[in-house]
Amino acid sequence: MDEPGWNGTRRLWHARRRSRSQANGHQPQQTRWLVRRRPFDRTGHQREDRAQREVRGPMSPSLVPQAPAAVGGVGGSGTRLVAQLLQAAGFHLGDDINESSDTLWFTLLFKREEILRVDDDEFDQLTRILITALQRGRQLDSDDEALVRSLAVADRPQHLADWLGKRAESLLASTLQPPVANTLGWKEPNTHVVIERLWQRLPQLRYVHVVRNGVDMAYSQNQNQLRLWGPHVLGEDGPVTPARSLAYWCKLHQRMQRLLADNPQRMYWLDYDALCRDPLGEARKLCEFMRCDLAQMRPQLTSVLPPGPARHAGRDLSDLHPANLAYVRSLGYAIAQS
Repeated sequence: MDEPGWNGTRRLWHARRRSRSQANGHQPQQTRWLVRRRPFDRTGHQREDRAQREVRGPMSPSLVPQAPAAVGGVGGSGTRLVAQLLQAAGFHLGDDINESSDTLWFTLLFKREEILRVDDDEFDQLTRILITALQRGRQLDSDDEALVRSLAVADRPQHLADWLGKRAESLLASTLQPPVANTLGWKEPNTHVVIERLWQRLPQLRYVHVVRNGVDMAYSQNQNQLRLWGPHVLGEDGPVTPARSLAYWCKLHQRMQRLLADNPQRMYWLDYDALCRDPLGEARKLCEFMRCDLAQMRPQLTSVLPPGPARHAGRDLSDLHPANLAYVRSLGYAIAQS
């Protein structure tokens, strides 16, 4: 007898995918992407067999009529404030948003360890589902719906299946709503993990990467990314400590600097501390990059507060690697003496 509920749906979806892949002569997923968890290489890019990976083309312009926007960064770096500024400027970031202004459909689809191993066909499908949900007004086909439901079957390290199920139902319900005319976007800190694969499918995607003093971030209570992606970025498992958090932050931002150099027209490096010091000046530069109206964003700037005291002030920094401290300083951030 078939397994009831979403577990049965998940099995059916995987069976369909296997059938389509065999019919199209595709190699099994594990031969085309990562078989096991792999670290990022010395350049900060995830190691992969480039001979096996296909270069994907952009999504059809009919599916993405406007250049979408995305906001990401290390959790706790100020992405919520930037999302609120974009919403004030007229961006539609979805209908399922939490108190941190995260677009939870992105969380459902992409924030999972196995996203590093999914093949290009599935990543195409995930991207199409996200854009369709954001746009509203167009139902998903049965395969897309089955995939969405399959992602909510089991608990994840940071999200329970019940919570994921609510995200799935919200996403599916959005496709029955009238379409939106606003520019589309999302805010989810983990966007940076898959930004290169997203750009392959959404070449006009404008990505805002929010950055905050790395030593302060090392002492943040929010270490969810270190827990989830730390073994991949740093190459090994380890405890959640300020030293390891700073190492993660440095490795990640060295990679993001390289991506910025290669993609200046579609990536914006936003210094959160600079935004707090000069809200109007930094908002003006953000609007120039995002091609949005500063006048719409301006009333929201009253919520931007001046920078507070350094989170790491008074801490013993002796466990932090000198090279990582030097990298933070190279980005213009002051480090309080312990």
